[in-house]
Amino acid sequence: MGDSTDNSNLPQRLRSLLSRLFGEDSRGVVLVRRHRRLFCVLLCGLLTSLSFLLAFVLRYELSSLDSAPIPWITWYWRTVGLVMVLRVSAFLLFGLHRITWRYAGAHDVIPVFSAVFLSSLLILPTTLFLWDGFFPRSILAIDAIICFLMVSTVRFSFRLADDMLAGLGAGHQTKVLVIGAGAAGNLTVRAMLTRGLVDYWPVAILDDDPYKQGTTISGIPVFGPIGRVKEIAASTGAEAIVMALPTATTSEFYKVIRLCKKTGLPLKTTPDLAQILGSSNLVTRITDFHLEDLLHRRPIRSDIPEIQQFLYARTILVTGAAGSIGSELCRQIAEQGTHLLVCVDKDENGLFRLEHELSAIRGKTELKFFLGDVKDAGRMEEAFSTWRPEVIFHAAAYKHVPILQHHPVEAIRNNVGGTGTVAELADRHGVAQFVLISTDKAVNPTSVMGATKRIAERVVRSRNLRSSTHFSIIRFGNVLGSAGSVVELFQSQIRAGNAVTVTHPDIERYFMTIPEAVHLVLYSATMGSGGETFILDMGKPVKIAELARQMIRLSGLTPEVDVPIEYTGLRPGEKLYEELWTDQEEPSPTNHPGILQAPGEDVLSERLEAEVERLLGNAARNDLDACWRSLLVLVPTFQGRTNGLAHIPPDQQVGDTAS
Repeated sequence: MGDSTDNSNLPQRLRSLLSRLFGEDSRGVVLVRRHRRLFCVLLCGLLTSLSFLLAFVLRYELSSLDSAPIPWITWYWRTVGLVMVLRVSAFLLFGLHRITWRYAGAHDVIPVFSAVFLSSLLILPTTLFLWDGFFPRSILAIDAIICFLMVSTVRFSFRLADDMLAGLGAGHQTKVLVIGAGAAGNLTVRAMLTRGLVDYWPVAILDDDPYKQGTTISGIPVFGPIGRVKEIAASTGAEAIVMALPTATTSEFYKVIRLCKKTGLPLKTTPDLAQILGSSNLVTRITDFHLEDLLHRRPIRSDIPEIQQFLYARTILVTGAAGSIGSELCRQIAEQGTHLLVCVDKDENGLFRLEHELSAIRGKTELKFFLGDVKDAGRMEEAFSTWRPEVIFHAAAYKHVPILQHHPVEAIRNNVGGTGTVAELADRHGVAQFVLISTDKAVNPTSVMGATKRIAERVVRSRNLRSSTHFSIIRFGNVLGSAGSVVELFQSQIRAGNAVTVTHPDIERYFMTIPEAVHLVLYSATMGSGGETFILDMGKPVKIAELARQMIRLSGLTPEVDVPIEYTGLRPGEKLYEELWTDQEEPSPTNHPGILQAPGEDVLSERLEAEVERLLGNAARNDLDACWRSLLVLVPTFQGRTNGLAHIPPDQQVGDTAS
C-alpha cells in the first residue's frame, strides 16, 4: 500500500520540484527577471572561466599530442580574467541578457555564435600581445567551441525543463492527429509540446507530401498520405483531429474534411493561422471546426497605414450601427483608435449589445451611442449638431428581399428617404466624406429592395455634383454571418433533421465574410474623392445547391439520402444570378486588388429629382399605386411585383404594373 502511494505521488513530487526551480512564479525566476543583466554577467562569466579551463585540460591533460607535462596553469590564471571580460562584454553587446530563455529557439543560436566568434577574435591578439606571441592558439579554438556549446546548452536546458514542467502539469491530454506537416503544423505541434496547448498531445502528423513522410517534427512522426487518416487514427488511438492547412484551397479543404469525417473523431482547427505564420508566434488556442470556416478567406490585416491615416483624429458617424455590417464597421474603426465614434441605430437591444462589446475594445476611441431612426430628420439633426461628424458611413437599410416585396412603402421610406435625409444633413453640416453602403441587388433590380437601393445610389451621386462633401458608394454582394445567412439556415435545417431548402437548382450568389467586406469598405473610403462607385471583388459566385450538398456531406450525412434537398422556387423579387455592375458600369482596377471602380455617371436629372420627391411624398401618404408608378419611372429596368403578385417570380409575371 505504501509503495503504491509513493509511486502515484512521484509525478506530483517531480512537478513540485521543477515548479519551485523553473516555474514562472518561483523566487529564482522572478529574481532573474528583475536582474537580467547581472544574472547574464555572473552566469556567462562562470561558463567562460569553465570553458577556458576545460580547453587547457583537453589540450594538455587528455591529449596524446604532448607526452611531457606542461605547466599550463600559469597561462590560465594570468589570462582567464581578460577572457571573461571580453567574452561577457560581447554577450552583452549582442543582447543575450534580453533573450527570453523560456522560449529559446534555433534563432537564438545566432547571437550566441556571433558573441563567441567576435570575442575570440579580440582575445587572440590580446593574449599574443600579453605573452609576447607565446600562447597556444589551439586553446582559443577549443575554448570557443566549448563556450558556444555550454552557453547554448544551458539556455536550451531551461526551455527543456519548462516543457517538462508543462507536460507534467497537464491533466488529461487529448491525443490528436495533426493534418499538415508544413509551417502551420510545425507551430501547432510545438505549441502542444509546450505551455501553449497543454490540453492536447500530438500522436502523429499526416501530409500528402512524400518527401515529408517518414520524417519527424519535434519527435512526432509524419505519415501519409492523408487518405490513410482513418487507419492512422485507429493505430495511434487519436481522440481528435486538428487541421493545420492555412494555404489549402477550398476544394482541397473539402476533400480533407470528407476523409476526416469517416474517422468519427471531432474536428478541431487553429484560428487565424495566417496571422500566426506572419508573426512566427505559437498557436495559442484550438477551437471546434465549424462548417462556415470553409467559406472564410484569409484573416484581414488591421495595420493598413492608409486606413489608419484616414481615421486618425477624426469623428466618425455610422448609421445602422447595430446591424451586421454597421457593427463590424464600428469594431474595426474603434480598433484603429479614431478620435470619436458615434454609433446610430433605432434598434435599442442591438445598440445595447454593441455598447457593451465596443467598450471592451475601444482603446483610445471615445464612443457615443445614439438611439434614432434615419427617417427622423429632427432626430438626425440632433446627432449632427451635437458631434459634428467628419465622415459618415451610411449602413442603415432594410435588406430582406421577400419582406420588402410585401412592404414597399417602408422600403421607400427607409432606403430612399433615410439616405436622402442623412445625405442632406452631411451636405449642410460640411461633412468631409459620406460613404453609402450599397448592394449588388441594386444592379438591374428585380426587387423592391434592389430598386430602392438603386435610387439611393443615384440620390447620393447627384448630391455629390453640388456639394463640398465627397459622396461615394461602395457596392458588394452577400456576406456570411449576417442575420438570415444561408449558411446559418442550412445548418439549422440539418441539425433539426429537416430537408434543406434551396429556391432554385441554378441559383448562384457571391459571398464574402463580414470582416473582409468591412475592411475593403474602409480602404475604399480612403480612395474616395467624390462621385465614385467602388465595387468589391467578390471572387467567383457559389451555386447555392452545391453549397447545400457540401454542408450535408461535411455533417457526415449523404445528400438526397439522409437529408433531402427541396427546391421551393424563387422568392418574391429574387434573381437567379446577381450582378455587381451594369453594362454601362464596366469597372476599372484600383490600387487595391480587391476593389474595382465604376464610373459614377448615373445621376438624376431635374425631372427625376422631382420624381424622387414625388416618390417620398407618395410613401408618406401610404399611396402604394403612386409609389409603384414612381419606382418604374426612376428605375425603368425594375420588373418586380408586390402584394398580390409578390409570390410570383419576376420572369413569370404578366399583367399590369400595379397590383
